[in-house]
Amino acid sequence: MEELLLYIQSRITIGSVIEVFIITYIVYRVLLWIRGTQAEQVFKGLMLLLFLAPLSAWLGFTTLNLMITSVFTWAFIFIVVVFQPEFRSALEQLGNNQLFRDILKRPSIDSLEKDAEELIEAVGNLAKEEIGALIVLEKHTGLKNIVNTGIQLDADISNELIENIFTTNRPLHDGAVILKFGTGRIRAAGCLLPLSDNRDLGSALGTRHRAGLGMTEKSDAIVIIVSEETGQVSYADNGTLFQDVNPEVLKQMILDNFTVKDDGKNNTWLHKFWEKLDENKKESTGA
Repeated sequence: MEELLLYIQSRITIGSVIEVFIITYIVYRVLLWIRGTQAEQVFKGLMLLLFLAPLSAWLGFTTLNLMITSVFTWAFIFIVVVFQPEFRSALEQLGNNQLFRDILKRPSIDSLEKDAEELIEAVGNLAKEEIGALIVLEKHTGLKNIVNTGIQLDADISNELIENIFTTNRPLHDGAVILKFGTGRIRAAGCLLPLSDNRDLGSALGTRHRAGLGMTEKSDAIVIIVSEETGQVSYADNGTLFQDVNPEVLKQMILDNFTVKDDGKNNTWLHKFWEKLDENKKESTGA
């Protein structure tokens, strides 16, 4: 037993530990990338073949084992040819550093308040003109499947752009806009949202409100809704609709949900790193 432990200790190095973390991260990103796409089904099929290959060899099924190993021989070429668009999209994202934007973007209460004010100003103007709007505030649950139903924008949050999107007779005014405050971006517009499954909703609520509620029932997102009939502003959170809210309530809701709290639960190592840099700057300035 001692010899086994000594062997294991001799094999474990700092380089091997780092390598395990890198491989784990790559596998995690690949799983996130293929989730909800056609590649997910192919991946499941390949995992099944990986299980059947040694099983068929162990059971002595020579012909079956030969067929499975032959499939693996051509599997790489098959995957590259069939999923060429997906591979190209992934490489484009990597080249544009999209995968690292959330990590490298420094959280800032000032930028959050600025984006919140831009959004609230747009919502207020849309309400005055009685222009319907559906705005999804993405939190932790990924909304890639919803983003893919619309037109991807990847633009800065601005009241002019939001108002322009929802202006009547514009190509994207009927769908929902997806915002992500963590990166300060408008991810997409013209997106389709799932309708609420709640049958107890009153007939006074239209499709826009039902779509907003449905989105919050299936994710942790918050949805702001502007009524086209009355200009009333509401927001849905966790399957509950809060109606006729004023700008102050709306801003407080955004700050409560998207400010990085200082309780240690929401702080990542990167947030703490930035805070430490700020402390060092203040100390050096004071000195």
